[in-house]
Amino acid sequence: MMPVLVTGIIAGASSFAYLLGCPLSFHTKPMKRTIKTIAKSILLLIGTIICLLFLYVLFNLDLFHRTKPLPAADLRTYAAAIDSKDPLQYVAEKFNTHDVVFLGELHKRQQDLAFFKDLIPYLYQAKGIKMIGWEFGAAEYQQAADSVVTAAEFDRAKAITIMRNSMYSWCFEDYLEVFRTIWQLNSTIPQDSNKVRFLQLNISFKPKSWNSPDDSIRLQTRKINFDNLLPGIIEKEVIARNQKILIYCGLHHSLTRFKTAKLFFAKDTDGRAGQRLYGKYPEKIFQICLLSPFLPRWTLYKEMTGHKQYDYVYPFDAVFNQLYDTIKKPFAVDAANPAFAGLKDYNSFYAFDRFNGIQLREFCDGVIMPAGFDQVQPVVIIPDWVPNTAALEEIKKVLPEEEARQLHSPQELMKYINPDADQEQIRRLHSQQKFW
Repeated sequence: MMPVLVTGIIAGASSFAYLLGCPLSFHTKPMKRTIKTIAKSILLLIGTIICLLFLYVLFNLDLFHRTKPLPAADLRTYAAAIDSKDPLQYVAEKFNTHDVVFLGELHKRQQDLAFFKDLIPYLYQAKGIKMIGWEFGAAEYQQAADSVVTAAEFDRAKAITIMRNSMYSWCFEDYLEVFRTIWQLNSTIPQDSNKVRFLQLNISFKPKSWNSPDDSIRLQTRKINFDNLLPGIIEKEVIARNQKILIYCGLHHSLTRFKTAKLFFAKDTDGRAGQRLYGKYPEKIFQICLLSPFLPRWTLYKEMTGHKQYDYVYPFDAVFNQLYDTIKKPFAVDAANPAFAGLKDYNSFYAFDRFNGIQLREFCDGVIMPAGFDQVQPVVIIPDWVPNTAALEEIKKVLPEEEARQLHSPQELMKYINPDADQEQIRRLHSQQKFW
């Protein structure tokens, strides 16, 4: 292999020199030694890179840990350590010591939305919480959202329009019902100053600009997103006014102390909304994870190689799932609870670049198990998401022109959005084979 490589290098160099009009002779011994030294250096560099990549892959292989069923004695120990309060009480009591509570979901699960909707009136009655915020509406439609939740009658069509203009594909009834829940609560509150405010904390998603071939448009659009918009709104509307708020959003956005992996041990250090807010007000923030199946450890590789199907994993050795099957009711635990704090997750995306896994106390402040994974159902599609051609034309304005030209009816748009695929994915993720 070495003589062939050296001969190739010499031949290439000779040709290049000849083209420059400077014929060279490589027949002297010093020149041959120089070429061999260069070739050896190149091979050494390539070998070192391959070796380092191999070690990196080996580091991220979960070779020695296997998730096992819990012994009955361990299950009894965990069950005895669960917070005696139900999950509604658990969240409410966090407002005794914190102003902002993040409730992080993994999207499109009925049980998560049902719990969130139950929380809203409960928090108002128990703790006087008058601010609710979420990821699924754009701040530019705040005035319209205020009018929906304080109107004499519930305007379903207007609520749908706010959601559709914010995120054209987020066409799910369970999210829409959050507007109705807040409106219904406000209809029982006589004084306007005491009514609940529903903060829209995101920007409107416009894929035409987000993925524009024009660098200036694309970069300008991506400068402002949910993660960097939320902290400013919360500072102005909540913290500066000595208010308290429950924020419902995707789990990744809610992360505070924990930093997700990128590649080669790099971390997402301060990019998430929760991280940014926590960095300025650590004593005011509490983050809760609504537990669902987690992405697998090698998600980054799967994304880069175009894999569409993931085999999701049970988080934290499936302890919470086994515990739910034991006590058969929703429960909540603090991540600082000594019985759970050291519980490790080895198999998920969050444990990537962590040979010895991540501990629960590193990942979040609290965990809520609203239902067993096998009980979870996907959210329901809004049947009148695109009620007419006018609504269709509004959506087409935010889509790439080539794609928009192919959509001629609301039915074609719904096929383009394909919410059925979301529902099917949720069903698949929550039909994992139990090993206990």
